[in-house]
Amino acid sequence: MSGKRRFCFWNKIESVTFSPMLLRLQLFQNEWVTFAAFFGMILILIALSEILRSRLRWTTESSRKFVHILVGVCLLFSLFLFQSNTQPIILAIIFIFINGAALKMDRFAAMHATRRKSFGTVYFPVAYLILVLGWWDNPTALVVALLLLTFADTVATVVGESVHTPDKYVVWQDTKSVQGSIAMFLMSIALISGGIIFVSQCLGDPIPAPKFLIPKVLFIAFLATAAEAASSRGSDNLSVPLITVIGLDLFDSLAASNEISLLLVWILAALIMSFTATYFKSLTNGGALGATVMGIFIFGIGGLEFLIPMSAFFILSSILSRLGKKRKIERKHHFGKGAQRDIVQVFANGGIPMLLAIWYLYAPSQELYIIYLASLAAATADTWGTEIGFFSRKLPRSFTTFKQIPTGSSGGVSIVGTLGSILGAAAIGGISYLFLEDVQVLILLTAAGFGASLIDSFLGATVQANFECTECHELTELDRHCGLRANKVRGIRGFTNDTVNLFCTLSGAAIALAAMG
Repeated sequence: MSGKRRFCFWNKIESVTFSPMLLRLQLFQNEWVTFAAFFGMILILIALSEILRSRLRWTTESSRKFVHILVGVCLLFSLFLFQSNTQPIILAIIFIFINGAALKMDRFAAMHATRRKSFGTVYFPVAYLILVLGWWDNPTALVVALLLLTFADTVATVVGESVHTPDKYVVWQDTKSVQGSIAMFLMSIALISGGIIFVSQCLGDPIPAPKFLIPKVLFIAFLATAAEAASSRGSDNLSVPLITVIGLDLFDSLAASNEISLLLVWILAALIMSFTATYFKSLTNGGALGATVMGIFIFGIGGLEFLIPMSAFFILSSILSRLGKKRKIERKHHFGKGAQRDIVQVFANGGIPMLLAIWYLYAPSQELYIIYLASLAAATADTWGTEIGFFSRKLPRSFTTFKQIPTGSSGGVSIVGTLGSILGAAAIGGISYLFLEDVQVLILLTAAGFGASLIDSFLGATVQANFECTECHELTELDRHCGLRANKVRGIRGFTNDTVNLFCTLSGAAIALAAMG
């Protein structure tokens, strides 16, 4: 490892104060009195919105947007009321429980009522809690994140719904519109620029030079728009503010080491590679978006030491998945697996490594880098075991019963597939040697990756959901088959192959952590 590292805004989670201070609005001498008054004001405003919804006969979507903006403005106002983050933390926790209970009991329609089931009102205070816990001493990040949370997504929704014939697309589950995403991007540019300039003036700091401000604004606006596009059931209330503050930290760290131009070049390269992957049908459009965002964080945080192992996993695994493609497509009909990865599959395999890379941004260490590699070794071992195992001339056997099962079944193992798993883990171990030059790490990564693939097989054979089609009576991992709802015959409903893959990468990281003591 090169040993260079970024400076960090988030050093510890505890009660802190702004330093230097934003403009302070002291309503009462005692901050707990201020807290009580502020909390009561929010409750009164929510109650008034419920009355207005009933009296003015607002649509459920209109009333929800009104409350969303109203509460968002209140939370922005809270940044200027409290010197300590103690009161905002308590406020967030209270509203997590209130909103969760109201959602479950179907109360306060002005807050919760939507045309689809959404958990956005719960994600909202969760996001606020994380922000005030981790970034209370970074007012720029707080203000910008809350501005985007409050206004940008609402504008995107309004614009998308106002267009008579919107150009629709789906990244994950929710249907989005191109017009709404453009509005989200443009609104984000305005809010980010305004937020940065406003906080700079409050703190008496100089406004950033255009050569830094413009790429910073565009970078964060792109990330926020991508997070909104990939959201489902209100998850953008959590993903947009979090990707905003982490993106701001990343950009500032790159600016401190004069690496902004390098990041911009990589973003362009990532977009080209993602387009190429969709052209060759290795990724869906949603998968390409997820891979681009993931690549931006991985490269921006760790450079080539982090990017090369991740790229090797995705590229080599995509090549393997295309070998014997015709046969694998036939199995996909039964088991829901195929060569083209969507955004869920991308994050099921790369989500844990990306989170570890983000952790590395705030707490860099060689041990954490090895844990990152171990999670990738696990993903590679699992994927290669599956792809290479398809070529076994013998049927695989169940990991738990050792009985023969159809090729491609979850929880199946074979000699060929096992060798493929070992080879995949060793491949990541070999790449690690280029940067660490440590044979012991190579062995550790191979063992961690292979061990995690065994855990994956165990979970696939026990808790992963399997179904039987009510029409053709085929066993499948899909809960719908032949256009009908299939009967669950094993496992836990909702515990899919993607869930198992997520646990596999987590297991690889855990094995490496345990081995290093």
